[in-house]
Amino acid sequence: MSKTRHEYKIGYMGFNFSFSTETESLPSTDGRQQPLPIANEACSGSSSRCEEYGRSSSRGEEYGRSSSRGNNIQSQVIAFYKNEIPSQPNGDFIDNILNHWYGNYNKLDDFDTYIQWLFPSRERGKNSQAPLLTDEDVEIIKHCGFDQKAIRALEVMLDFYGMELKNNTINLAPNHRERLQVIKSHGKYYFVISRILSFLKELGEQKLMITWLKLLADLIQKNLLDGDAKISFNSYWIKYLDKNGFDEVKAYINEINRN
Repeated sequence: MSKTRHEYKIGYMGFNFSFSTETESLPSTDGRQQPLPIANEACSGSSSRCEEYGRSSSRGEEYGRSSSRGNNIQSQVIAFYKNEIPSQPNGDFIDNILNHWYGNYNKLDDFDTYIQWLFPSRERGKNSQAPLLTDEDVEIIKHCGFDQKAIRALEVMLDFYGMELKNNTINLAPNHRERLQVIKSHGKYYFVISRILSFLKELGEQKLMITWLKLLADLIQKNLLDGDAKISFNSYWIKYLDKNGFDEVKAYINEINRN
């Protein structure tokens, strides 16, 4: 197992961000080596705001429910993504989830312990202990290296759904028939897709959203997903796209329906 350290410097909105990360290569369930971000340092820099973003605490109770400009208490979203606090209730630290939960479908099926922490939203969900996402949280995740963890979290959940991310394209995994049978058994699995898409939209990952929605459209057209999935697709999933993405996926659906 090897580790590589990366140093980054980014200028953004008049602020200078610098941060470092370490990655290690771990074997996935199919034998491939996947780079996985491990505990990294918060961004730091010359601006007071960047220092505020990187502020940490030794006691979990000192973390705020959310951050706001001028608030010197760190967001719980960022504290979780920095691996400083676990998800609640009865959840785990993000690095443990990304390192050890991959392929553990029984553990992943308990969504209430972690899913709203891994893919935070601006709206309150079923888990009242999960923090709400803020503009500052999005900026930090996108520009201080934590987006790597967000993509790894997506890979963990795609595997749960019988799918995989390869070369920026989402395809079916070898075990997809078994997994899709499970997914069709309960509507909660479709709500989780909505949450993930909402978070990807916040991070500006339109291309990943488009490739995923095209695959989901294929599965619905081939009846590998049920009518509830079609309702979720039309009522929620596709609406997370911007206009260009929406038009592209709609054109794709029209094409596969003609064939």
